[in-house]
Amino acid sequence: MENRDSFTEVTTEGWGSRIMGSIKSILFGIVLFIVAFVVLWLNEERAVDTAKGLTEGASQVISINSQEFRNENSGKLVHITGNILSKETLKDEEFNVNVNALKLQRKVEMYQWIEKKDQEKEKELGGSEKTTTVYNYVKEWEESIIKSNDFKHTEGHSNPTSFPYSEYTQTVSKASMGEFNISSYLLASMNSYVPFSINSVDSIKYPNARITNEGNANIGTNTNLIKKIFIGKGSSSSPQVGDVKVWFEIVKSGDEYSIISQQIGNTFEPYSTSTGTSIQIISKGIQSAESMFNAAQKSNTIVTWLLKLLGFLLLFAGLSLIVKPLVVLADVVPFLGTILNFGLSLFTGLLSFALSFITIAIAWIVFRPILGISLLAIGIGIALFFFIRKPKNKM
Repeated sequence: MENRDSFTEVTTEGWGSRIMGSIKSILFGIVLFIVAFVVLWLNEERAVDTAKGLTEGASQVISINSQEFRNENSGKLVHITGNILSKETLKDEEFNVNVNALKLQRKVEMYQWIEKKDQEKEKELGGSEKTTTVYNYVKEWEESIIKSNDFKHTEGHSNPTSFPYSEYTQTVSKASMGEFNISSYLLASMNSYVPFSINSVDSIKYPNARITNEGNANIGTNTNLIKKIFIGKGSSSSPQVGDVKVWFEIVKSGDEYSIISQQIGNTFEPYSTSTGTSIQIISKGIQSAESMFNAAQKSNTIVTWLLKLLGFLLLFAGLSLIVKPLVVLADVVPFLGTILNFGLSLFTGLLSFALSFITIAIAWIVFRPILGISLLAIGIGIALFFFIRKPKNKM
């Protein structure tokens, strides 16, 4: 019996069509190649400016008492700790939720069809390529609309086109830490959400709704039970496509936070450094200024290396697309195409590595000359070894 949720499709692309496609991809490869250098250069500039700005901030920050407002600190970079409080009640009229919190977030997910695609490519003699694609359709809970119209096989796999309830985030208009008001920017950046327990739902308004337990969320040393409102024709153990779950998360009022920012009167704004970067950090719990700056420097380092990797991958992808027509030409005999593809991949990988090194080194020469010159020497050495090295003649 045929499985209507799994389909296999076999297609063949001719050698001529593959060559034309690979030639067209050269332009895109050139774009990626150029973009890679921009990413690598700007990343080094950003990394140095951010690191210097954080070092500058760490040397100037002063710790103040949240219970003592002093106007002479206005304009200075300050470190402050304490409980962030608000008297406001946030409400969700739809589900009759009322809570005293800094932020209230409604989350929604829908049971939908999703398309999973697995492909296998096989080169054939003469340069053509056979592609076997297996489409599998499964149902899962998703927090965004899956457009079933884009599926390869739409029959029997139709999803709703919209959610019956929308996600949103509410934030209090006023919050304070001791004698200081917390700016809207700081409130917006707070994301220490915890589950908000829903104990009941209006059975008249939502006759098919029920509360489901979705396991536990570990919040620090506490364990919070995640409760969701299930609305639909199915059940939590056997849902139907279109069924939804709604739940709420909050940022608690009264929790302790640590802030590094510029004091402006009795509130805070981002602090501008001499490098053109800004400093405004908020962290959950009581933390020293030193530990907060150390964490920020580590975060900057991680971002820097991720962008370096992105630049390298863009270079590699661009060069691979540029040389792709050579591989397709050799695919007339699949074995030769495979060997050439391996050799060119090794070539483009090493060249991308060397070019990344050289680009980063030149950027560091501009921003940090000593380290930049060292990196440039390494990069040039790799390039010379790869391009100039000749095999020794055997006697």
